[in-house]
Order: sequence, then C-alpha cells, then structure tokens
Amino acid sequence: MLDTNICVALLKQNIFAIKQFNAKASLCYLPTIVVAELYKGVYCSQRVQQNLTILEQFLNLMPVIEFDRSAAEEFGKIQAELRKIGRPTGEIDAIIAAIARFRQDILVTDNTRHLINISGLQQENWLEP
Repeated sequence: MLDTNICVALLKQNIFAIKQFNAKASLCYLPTIVVAELYKGVYCSQRVQQNLTILEQFLNLMPVIEFDRSAAEEFGKIQAELRKIGRPTGEIDAIIAAIARFRQDILVTDNTRHLINISGLQQENWLEP
C-alpha cells in the first residue's frame, strides 16, 4: 500500500521509487485517504488542470481501496495504543496505518519516524537508496 509521499515521489519521477514500483507494481494499491491527499495537492497547486491530468493517469495504474469499518476500528485501536504509550501521531497518518495493519500489508512510506510506534505495522521506504 502506497503512502502519499511515495506517490508524490513517483509523480516527480524519483528514480529509487520508480525502480521499486516497476518491480512491485502488481502488489500496489492506494487507499482513498491517500487519493484525497493527492487531490488536495492538485487543487492547491498553480497548475491544476495539468496536475489533474497527471494524477488521473497515475490513479489508473493501480486499484483504490475504501476506508471501511474494519479499518476504522483498527484506527481506534491504534490511537488508543499510541495514547497509552504517550506517543500520539497525526490522525491521517494513523488512518493510513490502520488500513495497512488491518490488511496485514506493507505500508510503503517515507514517513517512518511518525509511524515507528505503531506495533504490528510493516513498513518499507522506497526513497532510501
């Protein structure tokens, strides 16, 4: 499962991200929350129409999965776990992590420091050489 920052790296033609994506594209998908963040970036940009076209092409490369009730429950568990250890994280990061952890998938992200305290979350960073 790809996080927003990895999608942005792919859209910006980051060589490390592209190499990994080309090798693992068939395993990749996006959660709707990441898609929402990508649309936010497009509509807040100076070149909305150009970036919208690029984003739409990118979104056609892989499946998009919904944030469902099971992931919502996982989000609640993650927030409680982090609160107990005094290490809260942003809600959007926790929602993305909840989807990956519930599905027992690897979250591909460059945001590992914000997610390190989430037990049972598998992470991979494609931006590290």
